[in-house]
Amino acid sequence: MKFKFSLEKLLTQRHIQVNLDRRNFIEKQNEYQAEEDKLNAMIALKNEVIENRRKQVAESSNWQNDVEQINLFLTGQDLRIANQNKRLKQIEKEVEFLRQILLKALTEARMVEKLKEQKKAAFIKETLAAEQKELDEIVSMRNKPMNGNE
Repeated sequence: MKFKFSLEKLLTQRHIQVNLDRRNFIEKQNEYQAEEDKLNAMIALKNEVIENRRKQVAESSNWQNDVEQINLFLTGQDLRIANQNKRLKQIEKEVEFLRQILLKALTEARMVEKLKEQKKAAFIKETLAAEQKELDEIVSMRNKPMNGNE
């Protein structure tokens, strides 16, 4: 007699849902990482431009126009960095939301898996008990006298 779990289709569906949720979570994490890399590149460019501005002032006597253009660029870069930070915060919320969905799906799948393990353990226990009962009957039949003369 073989163990058959009546909720196997539900367990399969829960595993599929976990895989889908995991994929969505990883995709969103990758998107967050890419946006964070963009932010870091923006900050690095800003720092590089600031350093170039400092060198321009130190090395040139006619630096006012160049510095004015650099300052305009830096103002725009600060706005881009602020917008990127807002975008990162939004994506971070989405990542956390998807993490919660994934954790819920994992919990639901684990519940069904535990139920399956419990049902399987009960099935094995019942099977062993039935086999033991059969063995006991066989042993008791062997020990009984055949014609009642003993």
